[in-house]
Amino acid sequence: MHEYYRNNILKLKKENEGYLRFVKAELEQNAGKPYSEVWEEIWGFYEKNLLEHFPYIGGDKVSGTKNLTGAYIFVAMGEVLKRYGVSVEGSARLMVLAYERKHQAIPRPARAVMRKIFSSPRLVTKMYRKKDRENTENAAKYPGSFETKTMQPPAEGCVFTYRTLVCPLSDFAKKYGYEEYMPYLCNLDYVMFGVLGVPLYRRHTCFANGDYCDFSLKSGVQPLPYWPPVFTQGKGYQ
Repeated sequence: MHEYYRNNILKLKKENEGYLRFVKAELEQNAGKPYSEVWEEIWGFYEKNLLEHFPYIGGDKVSGTKNLTGAYIFVAMGEVLKRYGVSVEGSARLMVLAYERKHQAIPRPARAVMRKIFSSPRLVTKMYRKKDRENTENAAKYPGSFETKTMQPPAEGCVFTYRTLVCPLSDFAKKYGYEEYMPYLCNLDYVMFGVLGVPLYRRHTCFANGDYCDFSLKSGVQPLPYWPPVFTQGKGYQ
């Protein structure tokens, strides 16, 4: 285990439990035991099988670290729930519920501000260009970290397009055998944007297409429904 994760293990445990407590009742129902016991099983799997092997991609200095450490608590949940007869698809439904409830818990004024930012091509482009520069500098120090590029002009019919060129989540899944979870983890982007009321449309993912993930925002349309997962809806979106 990298020193960063070892030194921050209690913080990571608290942050990740903060997601799964939103599906406390569902976890108890599926496992047939108290939430506290299910959580300790999930955390035990996460610590031994995932946290032990995570690459160091910049720690607290980069937002991508939370993307990696946060997403994989859902993988740990799925692996533990398999012991109780729950399919990956069943766990994916709990992923969506947890993520949905987590973002719905953000105060309405804060969500309104976030929606305003993502609805302004000028503001979101400025924000993500800064993120591109930071990710490029970080990836030079820690190869395999997130690398991104804001596209100008954006994809046809969109007001903003942003690409992830390197995705540690996808790379980790392929290296350690958690590929079955990746499409569902990618679907969580639609959950976040959907709760904010921001229309995300994506045709590529690093995992499915092997080249890049595209985050394209449209104007004046409704967000795509995120359940059933977008990649299963037959509309060409990932």
